[in-house]
Amino acid sequence: MRKKSILCLIMLVMVLAASAQNSKVESSVITYGHSNRETIHRADSIMRLVISNASRYKAILSGYEANIYVKGHSEILRENVLMRFAHKIAPVDLSSKDMLFEMKSKMTYTAPNSYVQDIQAVNGNTIPNQKKQSEVFSFLNFNVYSPTIYDDEIITPVASNARKLYKYNLISIEETGNLRIFRIRFVPKQPSQKLTSGDLYIVDKRWTIDKIELSGRVYFAEFNILISFGRNAGQFVLPEKADLFLRYNVLGNSVISTYHSSYTYNRVEWFEDEFAKAKRTHSLDLTQYLRLENDTVQIVTDSSWWNEERDIPLTTDEKLLLNTHSHASSQDSHSDTTGIRRYMHITSQLTDAHRYNYNTTFIRYSGLLNPMQLGYSQHNGVTYKQRLRVNNNLKDDKQLRFLTELGYMTRRKELFFKVGGEWEYSPEHQGTIGLSYGKGNDSYSSAIAKQINQALKDTQLDYDDVNLKYFRHYYTELKNDIEIFNGFHLFTTVSYHRRMPVKGKTSPVNPGEEVKDLLNKTYYDFTPTIGFSFTPRQYYRMDGRRKEYVYSHYPTISFEFARGIKGVMRSSGNFERFEADIHQSLTFGVLRKLNYHFSGGLFTRQKSTYFADFDYFTRHNFPDSWNDKLGGVFNILSRVWFNASDKYLQAHFMYESPFILIQPLRLDASKHILSERFYLSQLWTPVLPSYTEMGYGFGNYIFNIALFAGFNKLKYQNVGVRFAFEFE
Repeated sequence: MRKKSILCLIMLVMVLAASAQNSKVESSVITYGHSNRETIHRADSIMRLVISNASRYKAILSGYEANIYVKGHSEILRENVLMRFAHKIAPVDLSSKDMLFEMKSKMTYTAPNSYVQDIQAVNGNTIPNQKKQSEVFSFLNFNVYSPTIYDDEIITPVASNARKLYKYNLISIEETGNLRIFRIRFVPKQPSQKLTSGDLYIVDKRWTIDKIELSGRVYFAEFNILISFGRNAGQFVLPEKADLFLRYNVLGNSVISTYHSSYTYNRVEWFEDEFAKAKRTHSLDLTQYLRLENDTVQIVTDSSWWNEERDIPLTTDEKLLLNTHSHASSQDSHSDTTGIRRYMHITSQLTDAHRYNYNTTFIRYSGLLNPMQLGYSQHNGVTYKQRLRVNNNLKDDKQLRFLTELGYMTRRKELFFKVGGEWEYSPEHQGTIGLSYGKGNDSYSSAIAKQINQALKDTQLDYDDVNLKYFRHYYTELKNDIEIFNGFHLFTTVSYHRRMPVKGKTSPVNPGEEVKDLLNKTYYDFTPTIGFSFTPRQYYRMDGRRKEYVYSHYPTISFEFARGIKGVMRSSGNFERFEADIHQSLTFGVLRKLNYHFSGGLFTRQKSTYFADFDYFTRHNFPDSWNDKLGGVFNILSRVWFNASDKYLQAHFMYESPFILIQPLRLDASKHILSERFYLSQLWTPVLPSYTEMGYGFGNYIFNIALFAGFNKLKYQNVGVRFAFEFE
């Protein structure tokens, strides 16, 4: 008992002594180890101050000019026969299995998002291609105080809503000179590629970020980044040094890349007043680009010159790699004679998309045996497509574009095609005028079916006996589209349609002369169209003079009016068609989205047989849908119901979330799946008063796949699977 008392007394003295020396402990390093209520509370209090300041610091920089040194090393660790597809979805350089380069450049930044890079010198066994340069730029040159990075793919731990998404813990406190640095660990509250984990080093009382270590995953890359920032008042938002580790695992191939960069600033400018800052930060112009100032890069091999530019010397292995490889300018990219490399070289000539540049002309060919040009549906069978695109760049970013699309459907044994040209005469206003000719969607007309059934009602025949399958549709279209003001587009179209009946096997029965006339008649339509679409507060980017829409927090509203004119070039159409549409993508929390789409249309002044060419309803050989290429359309609705009524209403919904079913079920597939989706589509027409499609799907940056079920008046009809690739 006496020993226990002495032991307790000693422990009590130690506790009191530790409390008395608390300031001394904090003056060196306090390591808290496992999280507890105190460290979590202190971390939350610190992060409240950091987050509140981040909203001010994210946009206070007006511009800068800096000299940047970058050293990069990429190595292909594992490759297979699918390696030739890897570069389509990741910045993989196939010119060398072990690539080392150094790059010296001058970067000029102008708020909010303009970067001009003047590459002054390059050294290495391989010159980095454009993808590699963009990779370095995108990963190492982000605003640490921004709520999102990498084109909004990742939410940072200093975003305004970050405390709902991340857990924070105070790991240590250390004194560096006259600065006290808090090390805050952040981890996501739920697994998501939208979130990262790592450590923030926070300067006491300033509540600025001294250093950040973060790990995460974006696209197909696992990454680790360490960035340290300036400590003086003029450069605390600017990086001084950065190190990046990337690992790509794509189609069974593994590629790692490491980069080191250092920054020396020649000029730093700040916004002098809040008005100037607000004008920049609240602009709808989100233009962000990296422009290379020099078309040719100077190759410098002088080791003494590079020794002056490096902030850290080369390692022994890096020196050996430079000395044992011939220079990139003389290196044969196909000198590797391994079986896999020979296979990639030969097969790529047949299966890859090919790009050719001749001065101002850009040519792209889909490839003779490109698997991305194959598709399948129950109705069409296997579909094989070929595409040829020619772009001719003119003065002031104007363009002439020519497109040819040709395909074949095995089950229907039919060709489909489209040829056309387009002149972009006003790129700053997205102004284009185009002419196209093609074989469009093969349509079905219930109006014709009704006439046939009416003619057969006094006979012993029914509709199936006449063997009318569908109408083959050829069209010519002249269209002009121009932006009147930001987000508001006016478009006009003049189209001419020719539809010929396609019959099945010859029937031995005689349906009568009236029915024969209907079966053998070709229908013509001459239809002018005018319409508009409007998206309020449309954010955009400028690529030179060319304007590109990015996003808006408001819905897009569209309206279209068409008038069929009888007697023009044998046209029998005599109708008016009205269609209206509204759609939007709403974001909720981390990568959760709800897309909705409502549209309707009707015919008036109907005085002849019509074909309802509903832009949002009919099935096309080259369909438009939402970003997943599956949502926003009917996927398994039978073709006999297309063009079946003179009016329609439809609604589409798609809910998207990182994990809905996969993560709760603890499936290993969760690391390969970016998002899951639920689909709901509803259609009303007079002849089909209630048709419903429901679906579930998932996907990543390569593919999306979904299972759909169809219901007529809530009674099960059919089921189907659809998939789409996200790269070419």
